[in-house]
Amino acid sequence: MTSLFYTLAGRKVNAVISLATSLPISAGVMVLVHQVALGRPFPLDASLERWVYLGASGILAFVISSYFMLTAYQDIGPRLTMLIASFAPVLGALLAWVFLGQALPTHAVLGITVVMVGIVSVVADRSPQQSLGVSVNMRRGVLFACLGTLAQSSAFVFSSLGVADGFPPFSATLIRLTAGMVTLWVVVALQGNIRLTLTIFQDDRRTLLLIVGAAVSGAVIAGSLLLLALQNVTVGVATTLSHTTAIMLIPMSYIVLGETITIRAVVGTLIAIVGIGILFI
Repeated sequence: MTSLFYTLAGRKVNAVISLATSLPISAGVMVLVHQVALGRPFPLDASLERWVYLGASGILAFVISSYFMLTAYQDIGPRLTMLIASFAPVLGALLAWVFLGQALPTHAVLGITVVMVGIVSVVADRSPQQSLGVSVNMRRGVLFACLGTLAQSSAFVFSSLGVADGFPPFSATLIRLTAGMVTLWVVVALQGNIRLTLTIFQDDRRTLLLIVGAAVSGAVIAGSLLLLALQNVTVGVATTLSHTTAIMLIPMSYIVLGETITIRAVVGTLIAIVGIGILFI
């Protein structure tokens, strides 16, 4: 859902402005959720160690990975960028094995492999439509897509450390959002775009509503559920399941955007579903 909201909003504003606008909205909603769920608006009692882990996760996910991925979209287009990003589960599992000691059983490795085959099949099936703004800078585009994927996978590892020992996912989400939001707005200020970002939605309430939808469904709901998942499964499994977005988008893109569903996409989806089943044998 978040991808669709950002896609529709992206027809009017660029992704950096969308993200810089959505993060404060997400943080505001998260403060209310935190107050209702935990009886206080902000996790001031969190240890410095958790702030470091979760803050690093937020900056890696919301700022660094986003920057590299957005640049890759402009250089090589979304199809190839998503194709490279689909290898994040393997990278996440390797990082978790090295830094967290999370070993995967044989059936989980097999399941991750099968899911990845399905994801790659679906993503590679999408037509490589290049917008007028795409410059074919293959070397930089591939490099930045790889760096963005590395940053995103590293964010998973830091998040897993931050929510260890039962730390509330709502608190972890709010810390990640705060760190990402502050860092991103510092970047916006350094670029001299504060006024533009604050005023761009004055006469476009529909796009603002799309950004609000993305803020709630993405960083608030999906972000909290992801952190809850990291408390219960390994980074490799959580990363694998979180990267099935391309598959889940197939029926939603058909309904909302009118995209065609191909046989290859259906087969790739079935392969991924088999892989997910293997993961939980």
